[in-house]
Amino acid sequence: MKMITASKNSWINYFQLLLLSLLPAALVSGPLLSEIIINTLSIFFLFEIIIYKKYTRFNNILFLLLSIFYLILIISLINSNIFSESALNVFSYIRFIIFAFAAAEILKKNDAFINFFYLSLSLTILFVVSDGYLQFFTGENLLGYPKYRPDRLSGFFNDDLILGSYLFRLLPLFLGLTLYLKNRMKYFFHINLVIIFATIILIFLSGERSSFILTLLFLVIIILQIDIKKRVLVAVSLLSVLFLSVALYLNQTLADRYITQLQKHLFGNGDKILSYYSPMFNTAYKMFKDKPIFGFGPKSYRHYCSKEKYASYYPSQVQDNTIITLNLTWKDQRNFIIDKKFVDVGDKIKKGEKLFSYYYTANGNIQSKIENYYSKKEGRIKKIIKKNRYVSGDLYAEIEPLVSPEKEIIKFDACSTHPHNTYMQLLAETGLFGFIFVFLFFIYISYLLIKNFIQIYFFNKRNLSDLEICLLANFFVILWPLTTSGNFLNNWLNIISYLPLGIYLYKKNLIKNHDNNK
Repeated sequence: MKMITASKNSWINYFQLLLLSLLPAALVSGPLLSEIIINTLSIFFLFEIIIYKKYTRFNNILFLLLSIFYLILIISLINSNIFSESALNVFSYIRFIIFAFAAAEILKKNDAFINFFYLSLSLTILFVVSDGYLQFFTGENLLGYPKYRPDRLSGFFNDDLILGSYLFRLLPLFLGLTLYLKNRMKYFFHINLVIIFATIILIFLSGERSSFILTLLFLVIIILQIDIKKRVLVAVSLLSVLFLSVALYLNQTLADRYITQLQKHLFGNGDKILSYYSPMFNTAYKMFKDKPIFGFGPKSYRHYCSKEKYASYYPSQVQDNTIITLNLTWKDQRNFIIDKKFVDVGDKIKKGEKLFSYYYTANGNIQSKIENYYSKKEGRIKKIIKKNRYVSGDLYAEIEPLVSPEKEIIKFDACSTHPHNTYMQLLAETGLFGFIFVFLFFIYISYLLIKNFIQIYFFNKRNLSDLEICLLANFFVILWPLTTSGNFLNNWLNIISYLPLGIYLYKKNLIKNHDNNK
C-alpha cells in the first residue's frame, strides 16, 4: 500500500488549512464547531508527529512552559474536592496548546497558506461587522435576532452578548496580518483598514465596556510602535475621538451605558471602588488564603462562593415578604411566557414550591423546554397579578406571610461561575503556582514591548515586526490585570485566545528559518 505523505501539496494540508480558515466563522456559531475544528487539527498534527517522528516540533521553550502550566492545572485538580466535576475540562486543556502548534505547522507548509487564512478572516469579520451595524440601525440582524437590550448588540451571537468580545479578540490578529501582508495583498490593504476602523467603532457600539477599554489600550500600544505614517495615525485617532464624542452626546443610551452604568458598577451607591465586583474578589481572596499553594481546583469558585466561610455579601436590602416579584435575567424576560399555574388565590405556599411553569419564545416560536418557577417566599396567596408579559421585578402576586415577618433584612452573596478577574480566579482556583506562572508570562510580554519601544525611540532600531507587535499587544491586553474578565478556563475564550498564539509561532518560525539560512 502506498502511504499518503504529508507533502507540500497534499490534500491533507489543504483540508487542514480549510478547517483552520473556517475557525473564526465557527467561533460565531458557538463552541461546538470550533471544538470539532481544533480537535481535528490537533489529532492530524499528533498523527503527523508520530508517523514521521517530527518530535522536534515540541522542542520549544514555549511548549515546555505551557506544559508546565497544564501540569499545574492537573495537580490543582488532584488536590481538590471537585475532581469529577472538572476532570474532563482540565485533562483536555492540552488540546488548546497542541492546536496552537498545529496552526503554526499548517501555515508554514506553504507560503500561500497565510494568504488564504487572511482572506477568510477578512471576509468573516466583514460579515460579522456588517451584521452588527444592521442590528444597531434596524433593531434586527440578518437572521432576525433582535437587539435584546437597547444598550447592547449581539449580532449573530443571538442572546449571547459577546459580539464586542469576539471582535476585540480577533482585531489584533486581523490588523497584524493586514500590516504583514500589505505588500503581498495590497489590493485588500486600504479596504481592510476601513473594515478595521468600522470594527473598532462597532466594539464601542456593542456596549461591551471592558472590550472597548482593552481595545483602546491595545491601540495605544501599537500606535506607539508599528511602522506606519504618523500623520495617518493622528488622523485616525482624531477621527475616532470625534466620532465617539458625538455618539455619546447624541445617543443617550450609549451615554448611559458608558457613563452612568459604568459609574454604578465602579462605585455602586457609595464611594467604594469596584463595589459591584469587590465582593467576588474578596471571596476569591478568602479561598486563596485557605489553600494558597494549588488552590481549590480549576472551576471551583462556583462551588465554594456560597459557603459561609468564603462568602462575601453585597450591601443588605429590605425584603418585602407581602409580595412575590419575578426575578428574571434579561434573557428570561425578553420573551417570557407562563405556561401553567400550580397555585391560585387562597392557596398556601412554602419556600421552594412550584408557582408556575414557563418557556421562552422568539419570533413567535417556542425556543426552550418548559421549566418551573419556584417561590422564594411563604404565605397565603391573596391576589395574582395577571399580565400578558412580565419583565424582571414585575409584581406577580400579593401574599400574606404566615411565618415570615412582613419586612426583613436580607443579603446576597457574590456567587458566580467565576470572580470576573483572571488573577483573582487563578489565586482562588490554582493558587500561587497558577497565578505566578500567568503573571510572569504577562511580565515577560510587557518586557518585550517596552524593550521594543526603547529600541525604536532611542536607538532607531526595530526588534519586532508589526505582526509581532500586534500579537504581543493582544496577549498583553488579554492578561491585563486591572480589568474584569471572563472565565479563564472557558473553552470558547481559550480557542479564540490560542489562535493568535498559533500565528505568532508561525511568524517566529519564519524568523528562525531566515536566521538559519543566513
